Amino acid sequence: MAGTALTMTFEDGPLVRHLARLSARQEWTKARRDIGEFMVGDIQDNLDGQKLFDGSPMPQSKAAIKRRGKTLIKDHHLYDSYTYNLVGGGLEVGSNKVYAAIQHFGGETGRGHKTKIEARPVMGIAIRQELQIGYIVSQAIRDIERAQ
Repeated sequence: MAGTALTMTFEDGPLVRHLARLSARQEWTKARRDIGEFMVGDIQDNLDGQKLFDGSPMPQSKAAIKRRGKTLIKDHHLYDSYTYNLVGGGLEVGSNKVYAAIQHFGGETGRGHKTKIEARPVMGIAIRQELQIGYIVSQAIRDIERAQ
């Protein structure tokens, strides 16, 4: 993804070896898709609710304050650009919009880099996302064990 992305992979260990045995099975593919859908929905919820991935309030842009609207959501271009891809045994979540990175990490932009953009990371993994991802993985394992 050209803009910004979050790639989730799993370190080697007992759980990963178990999942590797299951990787060819539909349940693990479904679990990765469910995680991808959750993450994209979480990002969009963050934009709708004007909060960052960790739950803290999103810094408002001058333009949003001026028009009495929401930051990063006026035309839905960035909002609609977030997607996920299954890669290897994991997945990648992000946006293909070039300006997604400057919005996520912050920095200087514009002519002569005179405009300072404050970081607004709406995509990430904090405890709330970790718990949901763990739940999805444990459900996939439970479903597979039930089917055997």
